[in-house]
Amino acid sequence: MSILTDLSLANRFLDASIDGLLGTGLKVTRQEFMNFFSELPVGSSGTFLSNSEIGSANTPTYRKITIRVTDGVYRIHPAALLERMKQRGLIKN
Repeated sequence: MSILTDLSLANRFLDASIDGLLGTGLKVTRQEFMNFFSELPVGSSGTFLSNSEIGSANTPTYRKITIRVTDGVYRIHPAALLERMKQRGLIKN
């Protein structure tokens, strides 16, 4: 996955979470992500959350915006949500 594609997918993911369309609060499961982004190849949708995990050094092109809670369950870092909300003009800087 290219850097630009990842950034776009990261923003789409954050937007869906902010809008209440994906996950519960800050938590999202791998299966919820794969179901929501069903248009993506399974190889991409199935690895996005782990590749975007903070502390994951093996995928440097991914934005690091998730924290693994347990197998298949991730928490979105609040700073990532806050930054995206600012970009969308939902809150003021």
